[in-house]
Amino acid sequence: MHRGRLALLALLLVGLMAGSWRTMMAPGHTNRAHASFAGSCDNCHLVFDGVPDERCLNCHLAIANREFDGRGFHATVADQACIDCHTDHGGPDGPLTRKSALADFDHGLSGFGLEGRHSTLRCESCHRAPLEAMQPECGECHEDAHTSALGPDCVACHVAQGWRRQLKTLEAHVIETTGGHEGLACEDCHLHGENLDASVVCANCHDQSHGGTQSDCALCHQVSGFAPAEFNHGPCTCSFPGKHQTVECLACHENFSFTDTPTLCSGCHTKDRPHEPLGECSRCHTALSWSDGRFDHDSIRFKIRGAHLSVSCDACHETQFRGVPKACAGCHQEMGDEAHGDFGRCEPCHTTAGFSPSRFDHGSVGFPLTGRHANAPCQSCHAEKVEGYEGR
Repeated sequence: MHRGRLALLALLLVGLMAGSWRTMMAPGHTNRAHASFAGSCDNCHLVFDGVPDERCLNCHLAIANREFDGRGFHATVADQACIDCHTDHGGPDGPLTRKSALADFDHGLSGFGLEGRHSTLRCESCHRAPLEAMQPECGECHEDAHTSALGPDCVACHVAQGWRRQLKTLEAHVIETTGGHEGLACEDCHLHGENLDASVVCANCHDQSHGGTQSDCALCHQVSGFAPAEFNHGPCTCSFPGKHQTVECLACHENFSFTDTPTLCSGCHTKDRPHEPLGECSRCHTALSWSDGRFDHDSIRFKIRGAHLSVSCDACHETQFRGVPKACAGCHQEMGDEAHGDFGRCEPCHTTAGFSPSRFDHGSVGFPLTGRHANAPCQSCHAEKVEGYEGR
């Protein structure tokens, strides 16, 4: 009977030990965050094979999702095992991150580098909410002293070195703060958070004049002084050299029209044209000189050669270009009549290289010039300059 009781007691002890041996083997109590797993080691541990990352990420879904998307700090250390940095069984209030991991942690990998006063803060000063619930905005930790009158982007003015006194310097200001901007207070330009973008146009603060043009004021005006305007024509210089560079702005930009200014000569100089319409001015004139022509005469089948090269355009084209005769007699008939009477077309005897000597082929009239006749001047035989030499 006594032995039977001992056997029953032994069975009971074995049963109790079988149900709690895992608890007895634990190095300590779990953290409060893991309290629901106390005694259920298999939720996290593999038997004699540690804690695989999958067991951690099955519960920490927010971190798992960020890591999968390549966002946040954990995505940068995804090749490390969770238990390299995290642990448990340090008691209900024990740390879940190893001290060595905290000491080596590079906060810059989280996308929020710790600079200035942030670098001396304890982790718990900022991490008062789950990691996935935290945002990098200043308003997460700092009260908005401006009650949003200057907008939510605190770093536009403040720096981590000091929140209250050490604002960004004027040298770091995107818009120049000298000249007409000197002496302005922050709220003069940034009331209600206005004009805090990386690029701010003058028209955000200054009324558009010049007939309502939409061109950026900074193209012509400077912060150092609104007047005089100093536009850099840069790319236009090659096309509009010479006097174009010194002419008054409104001479080309009538009524302050800057965007639709013509770039062809005829857009401005039609009223200056002294002749009939001949197409675009640049066919004959250059931007450096209105009077020096550059027309390619070969393009109209009247090549300029010889003595014609030294003749000015208006010697042939006083006021007219179309309809000007192309035959020599159209310009030189009077000169021929005075020299020798009318012998028909000039070309059989004369060339554009020079009016004399004549190049007439005397053999064409049945009397070739040979011997001494070859060097005799025309006047030695044709003393009278009258019509009908061939009949005398």
